[in-house]
Amino acid sequence: MNRRNFVKTSMAVAGGVAATSFNEAVGAGKTRRSPERKFHVKQLANDGDNNAFFPSAAGGKLLGSSDGTTLLGYATQKGSAIWQRRDHAWLRGATLPIQRPYLVEDQQGFLHAFGLEDRGHGQEIWHYTARRPHAIADFDDGERVYQKNYSAAAVGDNGTLYYFGAGLDAVVGFREKTRGGEWSRTRHIISGTGIYPGVVCRGNSMHLIFCGWNGGPALYEGVYYIRSNDRGATWCRSDDRMLQTPVDWRSGELELLNTVGQSNSKNPAGGEANTHPLNLLVDQANRPHVLYWFSRPYFIAFGTGSGHEAEPNVRVRHLRRDGDGWKSSLLCEELDRDVSYACLAEDDRGTLHAVMTHKRSNDAFFDLGYAFSEDAGDTWSAIQSLTNDANQRKLSYAHVAINPVARHRRVQFACNMWSKKNPSPIWYGEIEID
Repeated sequence: MNRRNFVKTSMAVAGGVAATSFNEAVGAGKTRRSPERKFHVKQLANDGDNNAFFPSAAGGKLLGSSDGTTLLGYATQKGSAIWQRRDHAWLRGATLPIQRPYLVEDQQGFLHAFGLEDRGHGQEIWHYTARRPHAIADFDDGERVYQKNYSAAAVGDNGTLYYFGAGLDAVVGFREKTRGGEWSRTRHIISGTGIYPGVVCRGNSMHLIFCGWNGGPALYEGVYYIRSNDRGATWCRSDDRMLQTPVDWRSGELELLNTVGQSNSKNPAGGEANTHPLNLLVDQANRPHVLYWFSRPYFIAFGTGSGHEAEPNVRVRHLRRDGDGWKSSLLCEELDRDVSYACLAEDDRGTLHAVMTHKRSNDAFFDLGYAFSEDAGDTWSAIQSLTNDANQRKLSYAHVAINPVARHRRVQFACNMWSKKNPSPIWYGEIEID
């Protein structure tokens, strides 16, 4: 498709979302110019919950199936909708009676869905399994797995299914289940109030991120990373220093990622405030990558409001763990642009692709944007706008989910809109990569 026809097609999609000029996406700062990439964004459904894709620290919302199709799950007011993209068309499957769905597919192609459900004992975590490989319409009757929490799940290379839970009133722990077996007892690995877990399994290794929670001022207290090199039997820091579990995240024994490489005169106590873990990806070289957003404390003036230079309210930081430690970069260094809800994908050449929401600091609403890195996150391209109608709609695009593997030279993503009421539209998009 030539450029003229592509733009014409993009402008015709539902809601009028169109590809914008690359020049409009380039601003001040240290990001570098890069070629504009073709994309399309279209409305997939109109029955989403405001938190349709939240939280998604390591995915679990949009993933590629082993049969070449794409799977998508999001929250509605009536349960979790399961979709499948096959032969360039989306098919809708079952609506499961759970909220905040988290999806994984096992080695035999069976889809597993975890989420919150109330069967008369308050909300608890229930697990549903598709009855046939690569099927989305027929699931079993479900089983209780865990107490109420925020969820993450993964399938190990040996076929074991893992469920991780973290919540305001519980420690961070996990259970495991072999195909046809029973769930193990809970293994507690973090004590203290943890929240928003994200997990990735790679070989014998399990990578986990989570956020601490301070219930007094209601603040997120940093982003933490731990790893297991023996499928969860023991846990360590990224430098292989062993931890006695369960370890209290407030003890100082864990790695506090939002202090990595920071020298912040405006926050001399340490790293950024109000941190939120957004994404965890383990690349082809087995290096963990973490994205998190941060903002200034609610009760402290910043930027021009405090008489200082302009600075954004919300920013996203990228971290990568190399052999000699964590490396840090900002996803966008422009001082007049807010960035949030960022997620990572990697293609077969090792290029990182990030889809996020962004806005100019004097705008009220967030649009969708895209950036990439060809040096594993040391530097990032300028943000290319994928939508430009948020201020006109008076609604922000939010809760981005991404397929962590860029397939068929495409980056696939989805999101909803922060409408403050239900239902919310659900958007799906693709970005062509060279």
